[in-house]
Order: sequence, then structure tokens, then C-alpha cells
Amino acid sequence: MAYTMLEEGPYGPAPTQWRQGLRPAPTQSRQQQRITAERILVIQFRQIGDVLLSTPVLRALRQHYPQSYIAFLTEPSPGRVLQGNLCLDAVFIRPRHVTWRQQWQLWRQIRRQRFDLVIDLIGNPRSALLTYLSGAKHRLAFARFPRSLLYTMLVRHHPVPDVPEYTVAKRLRLLEPLGIQATDLTLSLAYTQREQDAVATFLRAHSIAPDDLLICIDPTTPVLTRQWPGAHFSALADMLSERLGARVLLLWGPGEEAQVQAIAAAARSRPTLIPAWGLDTLAALLARADLFVGCNSAPLHIAVSQGIPTLTIMGATLSVNWIPPEPQHRAVLAGLPCQPCEKNYCGPPLNIACLRTLTVETVFAAVQACSPWVSKPQRWHANVHDQH
Repeated sequence: MAYTMLEEGPYGPAPTQWRQGLRPAPTQSRQQQRITAERILVIQFRQIGDVLLSTPVLRALRQHYPQSYIAFLTEPSPGRVLQGNLCLDAVFIRPRHVTWRQQWQLWRQIRRQRFDLVIDLIGNPRSALLTYLSGAKHRLAFARFPRSLLYTMLVRHHPVPDVPEYTVAKRLRLLEPLGIQATDLTLSLAYTQREQDAVATFLRAHSIAPDDLLICIDPTTPVLTRQWPGAHFSALADMLSERLGARVLLLWGPGEEAQVQAIAAAARSRPTLIPAWGLDTLAALLARADLFVGCNSAPLHIAVSQGIPTLTIMGATLSVNWIPPEPQHRAVLAGLPCQPCEKNYCGPPLNIACLRTLTVETVFAAVQACSPWVSKPQRWHANVHDQH
């Protein structure tokens, strides 16, 4: 699989001119025919989690179009999620910040690829215009006026009004006009033996044995209305260590180390910070862990991709959208009347009360409720019994 920075080019001969006017696209109920596509492009910008949540779409496409060329257009940081993804032939990288001149060059380079099907998962103004200018005969996205005019196939955002759905299930539903009825929600993030060896070396260095109860905590997120207070995370780490006998590791990413170091320093149990690892090594670590606890951020979805139980601390966001429907994946929240507000800012008088008032005891109780899905239930219950 090739990784390509799109501004470098070239990408083969210029295509013939497509002439497609702006016309209303048919809705999902009118699209019954099977779409033939030899060259397919999937577009998803923004965050690491957004791209990881798109991997079931890639698997469904590959199963439906086993001989087609399938490429993915994204940005540098989330593009790392797709390294080693066997469903893709290429990953195209769009710089995070581009001028309109660079954007125009990107449009031309995508057009030279002669895609005949483009699936726009993000549906923002730039991706919509890029999809239209790609020249693809089939352009698929969720309906959102007036951008809907730029596509040839549309799917309604919510088939049942006011009934939320898991983001992965929603994205798979986008494929129905292609004749794809996919239900596999499994996320994919690959790693190699090298990453497994790095994790094993780290765990040995910190005397973490295979039979230890290993809990990974992700205490950071760039969105304030998803951020549980750091002091609460410190107290939770102590509870997990002292009451459950757990070994606690703190996760962090670029620009977060000082914040997580402060959380560790405030805890009596002195939880361990992981090294500055890439996403693949983080995935290998989470595959080895017994439980993930943390904010609604990318590490949550990485933990889900590795099949371990998760407990997500929810603030302003609607948990159904981001938590898989399986019982081993749970959310804990304060349950205030204002939740979920889906806002990124909460000032006076509330000041993110939904997270400030969520107590450590409540979260710890939610951790204990995860015990049926933890891989070491005998050790878990023994530790709980010892506290009484």
C-alpha cells in the first residue's frame, strides 16, 4: 500500500472531461441498482478517531469490490491509522492547512486519478467540492443541503427521527445504495511483532507480569467539555491500585505529557506513563490490557479495535454515537438534565458541571461493573474481596 502526499504528483495522464451539471441526487430509496466501480476513493479528514471509525467501511467495500482499486484521502496524523490496512491500495495525504491554490492543485491531482466512485464520509464544504470536482460518475454522501447538489447519491442522516445510532453503523448505512448490507462493526488497526516486542520490554522493565490486572487510563482530550478533572483521575488511579490491586498505565499523546505527569505526581500510587509511542505500539499495548478507562477520544476507539472492555467518561457528548453497542463497552456520566448538550464550550454558571460533579466513587463503581468482561475475573474478585 502506497502513502502519497498529494501535492507532489504526478498522477498519470489527464482525464477526459466529465460534464455533469448540478442536479438533485436520488435518495437512498430510489437507488436499487448495483454500482460498478473499478477505482474508488473514500474521503475522511479531521481526527484519528474519525478515520479509525471508518475502517469497517473499508472492509465492507473490499468484500464487495474485491478486484477494485480502493484509496483513502485523509490528513497526516489520522493517516497513520491506516498503515498496514489490507483493504486499501493507497492512502493519499492532504496537508492539514492548505491555501486555496494548494486546494486547487489537490482537486486537479484527484481528478487525474479517474475515480468512478467517491464516498465522502465527512461531508464538509471542502470535501463536498473535492468530491464533485473529482469527476467521478458516482458520488455518495449523507444528505445535507445545499451540499447535496454536489453528489449523485444521497443517504438520509437519520432514517428514524430522534433515534441516535453508533457512528460506525451510520457509516455502514451509507453503503446501502451500492448494494452493500454490512453489519460488522469491528474497527481495524494493525501492528507488527516489533510493536508487540516493544510493549513486552516496557512491561518487563516496570515489573508488570502477564497475570497482573492491567488498566490503561486516558486522562486527556483536546475538547474541554469531554475532560474529566485531572485530580479525579489521580484519585481514580489510587482506587484502582489500592482496592483492585491493578497496575495502572497513563496514556498520552503529543503535547499532553506535562498534563499527564501532573496527574501521576498527584496520585499516591504513582501510576506509570507510557513512552512516546506511535499509534501502532499503543494498539499493541491496549491489546495486552484488561480494561480501558478514559475520555471520549482516539485511544477509546483504539482500545475498541483491540477487543478489550472499555469504560468512557462522558460529558457533553451523546454516548450512543461513540460507544459500540456491545455490553463490554460502557459509558459513565453524571446524568444532569443538560446532558448531552453536544457543545465544545460550557461557561458560567455551569462550567462543565456534567464532568465536575461526576464523582470518583461513581466512576470506580462503573469500573467494578465491568468485571464480567475483564480477562482476569478471578484475580479481580479476589482483590475486591480482600478489601472487605
